Amino acid sequence: MPVPISRLLAAWMALCLCGGVSAALAGPGTKPGPNSCRWSFDDRCDEPVIGSGDCAPGSDTADCRAIRAGGNDSCRWAGDHSCDEPNIGSGVCADGTDVTDCRPLYARRNRTNSCASAFDDICDEPVTGTGRCAARSDTADCLGRDTPAGIRDHFFGHDHRRLAEVDRMPWSAIGELSFDHGSCSGTMVGRRVVLTAAHCFMRDDDSLDKPRRFRAGRAGSTQVAQAGVAGFYLPPGFRAGRGHGGESWYNLDWALVELDADIGDTTGIMAVHRLKPEDRTDIAAGRWERVMQGGYSWDAPDRMTEHVGCRIVTLRDDGTLLHDCDMTKGDSGSPIFVKQPGGYAIVAVVTRFYGGDDGSRSAYLAVDSRAFEKAVAKYVAVHGG
Repeated sequence: MPVPISRLLAAWMALCLCGGVSAALAGPGTKPGPNSCRWSFDDRCDEPVIGSGDCAPGSDTADCRAIRAGGNDSCRWAGDHSCDEPNIGSGVCADGTDVTDCRPLYARRNRTNSCASAFDDICDEPVTGTGRCAARSDTADCLGRDTPAGIRDHFFGHDHRRLAEVDRMPWSAIGELSFDHGSCSGTMVGRRVVLTAAHCFMRDDDSLDKPRRFRAGRAGSTQVAQAGVAGFYLPPGFRAGRGHGGESWYNLDWALVELDADIGDTTGIMAVHRLKPEDRTDIAAGRWERVMQGGYSWDAPDRMTEHVGCRIVTLRDDGTLLHDCDMTKGDSGSPIFVKQPGGYAIVAVVTRFYGGDDGSRSAYLAVDSRAFEKAVAKYVAVHGG
């Protein structure tokens, strides 16, 4: 679930300008024309009123065509009871092409939780709230946290997220990992080693996207600590398995990043908790302890969100598990972890939404510690600082 950095910056600018956008985005002195917007042909409508407002009127013609015509169900994933349009769904469909599945969520289209006081249960938008935040920037507090009936994703009925206090453990050990063309979440597991998801390294054309910087405890323009990237490790077989499709690569969807500075002493470090065979029975019976998750969701682009008290639903045979922690795009690579005597320990790394083998179960998939515990210990011993 990587998030394009340039897209987040543009959305942030539009919100800070109270949603306004001028023709200057198409270039000084340039008269906007069909598809002249720099964001044209990205499957997301960016014109004002009907779209995000990142582009001038009439300059994102192709991406806005379906919405302007009233929408349709031309997407190959239409009718699967899961919204697949950008930013309100999975994003595998273009705007306005998955109408039946997405209609219950259209009130949330082109909205975020980028307000500094988001997730505090007080609406801070103008007109309907206190006015302390920009319009369309405090969605959960102003529109509510419940997911419309019939939608199988989007926080599984209720959004439990809160903004994390990033200046203290465990949240200070979690950060944003920036790539050439996007970003994901990650966690310090050594003085200079970050654990994240392997699919974050892959672009849409299956070429490699290189990580550049890790900002632990990022909150807007500040962070607890940051460092550049000195190297990284992807599990052997990950790229080939991903190319073959199916689920054979799911337990390989983890990666390790070596930083160019020892920032772990400042941020704090999480251990890795290895799941044991006997844990399966406790998880199935609902007796296993509650877990936590924190990461950088697309809708709160420069702040960390947390969900404390979510559950591991199923422990699978292939080194993955299903959980019900609330998250969305941008949370890929983030940790699912528990508190232990003396600190915190990672149980799994977030990877993807999972619709279930028969389409009836909705949960999120994570690769668990059975798949990476030994590799983390070995990598940290050599590169940990």
